[in-house]
Amino acid sequence: MPACRHCGSTYPREFFIHGNGPRAQVCAQCGLDKGLVTKEEVPILFENQLANARFSTVARRYSIFLYVPFLWALWGFTLSDIKPWGLFFLGLLIVLTLLAPVIFIYRGGRYSGDMARLSPAYDRPKGH
Repeated sequence: MPACRHCGSTYPREFFIHGNGPRAQVCAQCGLDKGLVTKEEVPILFENQLANARFSTVARRYSIFLYVPFLWALWGFTLSDIKPWGLFFLGLLIVLTLLAPVIFIYRGGRYSGDMARLSPAYDRPKGH
């Protein structure tokens, strides 16, 4: 992957502005910051609202892998000593732990659809 000559970050080719001279090997964000392009010329640049929606989608996808260890720790520290409820929650945690990868795989199509909906339409220019 090429690197931006201003910020040094590596991106796929579609995140770079097209051109020669001062516009060569410059990412869209640096090109906008340096005044090399206008906002209308960079459709791949995400607005704050769109970036927040994409982050929320990713967070919802991977949140189950954050909740399961937290619930196991909660059960281990507090609920395991309570006799009738400790075994009940242990059974629920075992079921949730076994179902977490299945739910993750099952909802993969929905995640891909949401990310495609939240990605701006972009036509790669010739030469990229």
